[in-house]
Amino acid sequence: MVKDVYLFRHGQTDFNLSGVWQGSGVDAELNENGKRQVEMLSDKVKWLGLEKLYSSPLLRAVQTANRIAQKSLTPMDIVIMQDLREVHFGDCDGQRDEVVRIRYGNEFVYNFLWATKETWNRAFANGECKHRVFHRVLECLKRAVKEKENTIGIVCHAGVISSLACGFGLKDVSYENCAILHLVYDTETGLFSQEQ
Repeated sequence: MVKDVYLFRHGQTDFNLSGVWQGSGVDAELNENGKRQVEMLSDKVKWLGLEKLYSSPLLRAVQTANRIAQKSLTPMDIVIMQDLREVHFGDCDGQRDEVVRIRYGNEFVYNFLWATKETWNRAFANGECKHRVFHRVLECLKRAVKEKENTIGIVCHAGVISSLACGFGLKDVSYENCAILHLVYDTETGLFSQEQ
């Protein structure tokens, strides 16, 4: 048997728009464009048959999850999971991108953003690496798929999705605001894979 797991990135915030590093230490709300994006996302996903939503505790994700649930064709619970929060960027949280690149260099930033198994242990000062994020988020996914629902949604962040993409070896993953990533969980093998 398989279960469908849909990951949704939250809508846009002003920090996304202005190039500020927005990790788990920055709790911004959706801007007007982000609210429009979430409306379009909600219209698109209401046909998926989602039975339950799990969300990061950060406001931008909770606002996104609330709207998806409101527009759902059937009533749906939202469960907040602390470990679905965005990567903690440490000293770079809340800093403008150009400041981060001057401090750490373009190569370090590139290898952090587009982590591979060779680079996913890198972190900014006082922050966390993608390897750690992968494991904390994987535990959330494992708890969610043990529940009775067969079609679930996860509202989270670009750093969370990129950590999963690295850990699972996923290809052609979008990190845009309100992007959708469809994973399939095989209850017999206990493995997640990417639905094409």
